[in-house]
Amino acid sequence: MLKRLEDAGRRMLSRHILSRFGKDPVLAKIPDGAQLKRILLMRWDAIGDMMVSLPLFRKVRELFPEATMGIVVSRRNLPLLKYEEGFTAILYDSRPSVYLRSLIGARRFRPDVIVDTRMHYDSTTSFIYGVVSGAKLRLSASNRDNRLPFSVRVPMPSGRHHYAHLTRILLEGLGRDIDDSRLDRKLRLSTEETGFADSFWREAGLSLWKKSIGVNISAGNPSRLWGTDKTAELCSFILSTGNTPILFSTPADRHEAATISDAVPGVIVIPECRTILHAAALVKDLKAMITPDTALVHIAASYCVPVLGLFPQREEHMPLWYPWQVKHELIRTHTERVEDISVQDVINGYVKLLEGGNSDF
Repeated sequence: MLKRLEDAGRRMLSRHILSRFGKDPVLAKIPDGAQLKRILLMRWDAIGDMMVSLPLFRKVRELFPEATMGIVVSRRNLPLLKYEEGFTAILYDSRPSVYLRSLIGARRFRPDVIVDTRMHYDSTTSFIYGVVSGAKLRLSASNRDNRLPFSVRVPMPSGRHHYAHLTRILLEGLGRDIDDSRLDRKLRLSTEETGFADSFWREAGLSLWKKSIGVNISAGNPSRLWGTDKTAELCSFILSTGNTPILFSTPADRHEAATISDAVPGVIVIPECRTILHAAALVKDLKAMITPDTALVHIAASYCVPVLGLFPQREEHMPLWYPWQVKHELIRTHTERVEDISVQDVINGYVKLLEGGNSDF
């Protein structure tokens, strides 16, 4: 009920705001010579979205050293900015009190431009932030609906492209070319998180450091779960190749992780991670990562850890959210459920990955 009221209120607010706009000319990019002293980026969604975007946000910060940079973030992806320098984080939340404070924060930020990072449709939330903040320019991708009056519409390529590639094109709408060949991609960690990982490897055995295979059994969407029995069978095969499986799971799935480790001696379960940064500290020291379509795909890629990804057969995922600029293999179902992937297919992908893998994204 509260969610329906929230959506209805947002639609009413959007209609009220839209009524104030006429048919102003739409630009393809911000004009040369425009003074962008304050840039506000909208990235208020999932952890994986932020992981793919953050290296390009850092590049924008580098290209506009004179500008103050802000990012509207969600509670989920806010931890990724904990040790980032040069960004002002504005917390978005759908709860009315936090949402109001967030809009006030955006207004106080006083951006010259706000960037809607959604590619395939206009974000009403981003548009509202753009208007309430008083941004002179509101930048978005030219997409399939173009339903809101953003003042800058960046032309996007046809066909299928990775989200990082599309994000680069979108951000070039700010008026400066972006070289994405050597981006700073690693997630920032502190001695707290790296110390947590060091303690784990000392206890597990230093001989396993950089020589173990991460296997993630958790996913936010049930359709992306692979299954306990299949994971146990895969872990047995990994052990037979001389590698050690390191099981990753959320707290909710720790029972399943314990079941697998009990059934397959030699499997190691990671300790409970307080934050996603603690999990990242463990991922960075793996030999490879096997995971469904989750944020761990992009966290592993950021540290150049080879990835074996398990993906459902969905058009919107091909190849938007595949591992980017890292050795990888992909196993895709012909259904909507990852659990329909066979153990043999994953074993074949694992062998190919360790033999070299692909790197075409």
